[in-house]
Amino acid sequence: MRELSAAARTHFEQPRNVGDLDPHDLSVVIAEINEPISGAILRLSLQVGEHGCIAAARFKAYGCGWLIACGSLLTELIQGKNLTEAAQFRHHSLVELLDAPPEKLYCAVLAETALKTAVQNYTARLSVTFS
Repeated sequence: MRELSAAARTHFEQPRNVGDLDPHDLSVVIAEINEPISGAILRLSLQVGEHGCIAAARFKAYGCGWLIACGSLLTELIQGKNLTEAAQFRHHSLVELLDAPPEKLYCAVLAETALKTAVQNYTARLSVTFS
């Protein structure tokens, strides 16, 4: 197995935006996704501000260094983006920026899936609120 790239090592050793946001805050949405084969789990919390912009993003991960690096980098990349932009995010960005090997592709896919699930959950909550 290949060692972590320099970018991935930085995010693994000093992860950014680790933790949770207040689940009782109505502007916060949480998604937790797991990958059953590896047992990896990624929890993503987003705080959505005015105009649908992601004001804050936090993550927690249970898995390998690559998953932690993907979660950390994802939170940096999406903060300040609106939900439409976030919904268009693709895992390929994480793979390229972290130079992830093919066998760790699932870590980037897990991060993308958590983001898309969080956006969908927030959008669903809005539609219920305004119904």
